[in-house]
Amino acid sequence: MARIQRRQGSSQRTNDSQNESSVERDDTVLVKRKVPLKHIVQFTRLFATMSEAGLPVLRNLRILANQWPEGRFRDAIIDSADMVEEGQTLSDALAQSPEVFDELYVNMARAGEAGGVLDTVLNRLSNFLERQQTVRDKTKSALTYPIVIFIVAIGVVSALMLFVIPNFADLYKDMDMVLPKITQVMIAISEAFTNYWYIILGLPVLGWMGHMALYRRMYGYRYTWHSWLRKLPIVGTLVAKSQISRFTTTFGTLISSGVPHLEAFTITRGALSNEVYREAIEDIREEVREGEGIAISLESSQVFDDMVVSMVEVGEETGELDRMCIRVGTAYEEQYTRALDNMLKLIEPIMLVVLAGLVGSIALSLFLPLFKLLEEFGSAV
Repeated sequence: MARIQRRQGSSQRTNDSQNESSVERDDTVLVKRKVPLKHIVQFTRLFATMSEAGLPVLRNLRILANQWPEGRFRDAIIDSADMVEEGQTLSDALAQSPEVFDELYVNMARAGEAGGVLDTVLNRLSNFLERQQTVRDKTKSALTYPIVIFIVAIGVVSALMLFVIPNFADLYKDMDMVLPKITQVMIAISEAFTNYWYIILGLPVLGWMGHMALYRRMYGYRYTWHSWLRKLPIVGTLVAKSQISRFTTTFGTLISSGVPHLEAFTITRGALSNEVYREAIEDIREEVREGEGIAISLESSQVFDDMVVSMVEVGEETGELDRMCIRVGTAYEEQYTRALDNMLKLIEPIMLVVLAGLVGSIALSLFLPLFKLLEEFGSAV
């Protein structure tokens, strides 16, 4: 009864919270998990450390539950501890909180229990999650500056259109001046912006909301969108490196922990965010289930490049597929970070130049009549 009450209370808190979320996907709807990844990373690292020290699972869970404040995550740990105390395995207990511990987490815990190497598997899992957190933090950090510039640009242009230009327009109207064409155009744009600002600003918001609604609920729309992103010159490279890194790292981590290949493909598919790659993994899984080699299946999917195929092929031949996959994942993770940095180094000055050009054009259009007036006054004198 206490466990049910905790789950009900936790669900209510989750509806009200807007914490950073991990994401799980099925074929129809995107389901958000409202537990910050950093909590799961910290929990797994501490759990691994205590397991290495020889502490029993139940005691570890009881200790760790006290390390977090009340909330969904703490409730999930307590519920898991209660179920372990009732005789269930750790993996089965964790599986009862899918909003916190995803399929990858549960299956790796299950493999660790089956092989008697739970501490080793937890260490691998914590390393994997820490890398995932690092990539996510780097991406957010890299995108912060361009987003700030974009917001500032919108604010500055909106302020000029709504307040500054109308004042100049009134001034020139009182002076009964013949305005240059550029000034007339800018005043006309300002009047349209002033009268219909809610439409001009609202249309992009409604468009984004419509896009997200379709994206969350329609597989076909998601697939088309992801396919289009892959074809973009710079963005497509980032998507490919991100998805390949996530696939190889996740798959390598799973099979190194003893998860069967077919099951690892299924779990890895759920860890990917691009529908083109998700569908490719599903096709690869079917080919492998029918007896085809992994490297050959990767090559036939046409979404993995020659380096990935070659490294996987070497891994299959040498019996070190897990190490090769993790090595490929590390390489592509580094390439993704470099590619993201290079893209932003290119975008940032372009955004600044565009912002300066916009503000400069508006300023020129506003002061050009004054310059013309001063010129005429000087000629008259």
